[in-house]
Amino acid sequence: MEIDIVVAVSLVLGSASLFGLIVGIFSVYNGRATRRLIVEEEKRTQEILDGIRDTQSRSIEILNRVSKTLDGVKETSERSIELLNKMRETSDRSIEMLNRNTEILDKIASRIF
Repeated sequence: MEIDIVVAVSLVLGSASLFGLIVGIFSVYNGRATRRLIVEEEKRTQEILDGIRDTQSRSIEILNRVSKTLDGVKETSERSIELLNKMRETSDRSIEMLNRNTEILDKIASRIF
């Protein structure tokens, strides 16, 4: 019986050792594969982030150009309003002068006729 126990223990220990060796080899392989996958994903993530940064930079440039354009439009609008106000003042003065001239002409006509 002792031999059978020794053989059984040897078989169990041998099987356990073989199992441990197989698990160890695959864990090393799995660890390396996982590391490679993580490195690839980090590279992809970095590329995506770089693309986002580029897009943000271009968006900021576009927004700055739009802002400058709107500032130009605002200045042009303000100048146009000033010109329209001056034209209104000139028109009002012209109407006043025409009214005065009409009154003068009416007085002259009433004296002549």
